[in-house]
Amino acid sequence: MRKQPTRTCAACRSKDGKWSLVRVVRLPDAGGVVLDPTGKRAGRGAYLCASDACLTLAFKKGGLARTLKCKVPAALEAEIRDHFKTVQPAAPAESDPTSE
Repeated sequence: MRKQPTRTCAACRSKDGKWSLVRVVRLPDAGGVVLDPTGKRAGRGAYLCASDACLTLAFKKGGLARTLKCKVPAALEAEIRDHFKTVQPAAPAESDPTSE
C-alpha cells in the first residue's frame, strides 16, 4: 500500500492525509478559484478538513484566501458545503457493542 502524503488544513492548521482533505485550487492566469474534488487540477492548491467548522473558519478568518494568495468568492463556500453533503454521509449513531 502506498504511503499517503500529509497536507495541512488552511483553516485549523491540523495535518492529515491528502485524500481525507478537500482541495481548493486557484487556477493559473487569473482563472478563478474552484473546488478540486480529484486533486489533480493545475494551479495553487489549498486543503480544508471536511467539516463545517473548518470551512466557516477558512472564510471568516481568511485562511483560504491567505493560502491561495488571492480573493476567494463567497459563492465558493456554498459549493464546498454542498460537496461535503454529497461526499460524507451522516455519521451513524455510535454504539458500543461491549457495553451490553
